[in-house]
Amino acid sequence: MKKLKKIVTLLTLAAVCLTAPAFGKITVKAAEPNTYVLNFSPSKGEWRFKPASSWSEEVQDRELYYMMQEIKDGDYIVVQNDVDCNPLNLNVPVRLGNLTIKNSVKTPVITAKGYDNVYVLDGTTAAINGDVSHAYVYGGARVNFNNNVDTLEMYGYGNEYNNLHAYINVVGTVNHLSAKDGQTMETYYDYYNFAANKLYTEDGALRTDAQYYSKTAPAATTEAAQPAAAAQPAATAQPAATAQPAASSSAYDDVPKTGESALSIYLMVAAVFCVVSGYALRKKNA
Repeated sequence: MKKLKKIVTLLTLAAVCLTAPAFGKITVKAAEPNTYVLNFSPSKGEWRFKPASSWSEEVQDRELYYMMQEIKDGDYIVVQNDVDCNPLNLNVPVRLGNLTIKNSVKTPVITAKGYDNVYVLDGTTAAINGDVSHAYVYGGARVNFNNNVDTLEMYGYGNEYNNLHAYINVVGTVNHLSAKDGQTMETYYDYYNFAANKLYTEDGALRTDAQYYSKTAPAATTEAAQPAAAAQPAATAQPAATAQPAASSSAYDDVPKTGESALSIYLMVAAVFCVVSGYALRKKNA
């Protein structure tokens, strides 16, 4: 009987400890984004990928099939190719964190459920299917966005003055267009609310009729007009920061999620039951 009393006491203590506040919290860490680098393999006659931030001979390439099996929302893709290749028509079933088009010989066509950031580097071409939150186009890049773009930034590339030479066509709407010289960072365009299928630049020059966009920012909402929000203007991306998209935002912050679990409530009830049982046993032995 004494052994039984000890067991009841231990169970009671364990239940009380487990119902302490610290045991009712669950911490979940956000998954790190993976980077997939795509490159055409002349020896294999097909596009391949490597799970790395840049194409390296030290990493074994694999068939795109395997990338499609493991890719998830928030991952990064870099299309990096400078050899003659078959056309790339890639359709990924996720929303990408970053998409970077770099040194592409032909025009890759990329389709996704959406993009946080798209980088089209100087001297490359691309066709992008899916809504884009933030697009960066450099130098003389040529790109067609077939859906909506929230913010589109053009940056000049090269040593000459007024080095904006991009060819851009947007089939959807554009909420904000910004264009800056890559050397002086002088702003050439800062326009808003482009109508669908109207934004077009030719050799860096905007060819959209003025009736299809606004030269003034939309009126701020009541919440956006609060001093706290106004004191934190959106930072303008600098070339040094945006020219290395594959390395930016390489990790997500931990996302702690806390709350009382059903298990804690159950254990609290169990603790009460054990205390009552212990009291009953002591009374029986008295």
